[in-house]
Amino acid sequence: MNLLIIAGIVCLLVTGLLSGAFTTGDQQRGNFYAESKVNRTSKRKAANWFFLAGVLLLAVGGAVHLLLR
Repeated sequence: MNLLIIAGIVCLLVTGLLSGAFTTGDQQRGNFYAESKVNRTSKRKAANWFFLAGVLLLAVGGAVHLLLR
């Protein structure tokens, strides 16, 4: 149960790192122009999958937590 919740949080943190959510506007602009379109697309695709996995893991961990209480 706790492992599922921790894995979900880690997946959401990885999503934030891949999407550039923890950078300033100037850093995001610099990263945008320094990366190729293919690289941006692959990072966005990976971030979407990590987000989906994180949400599902948190949902399953929450459901298990509620059922075992």
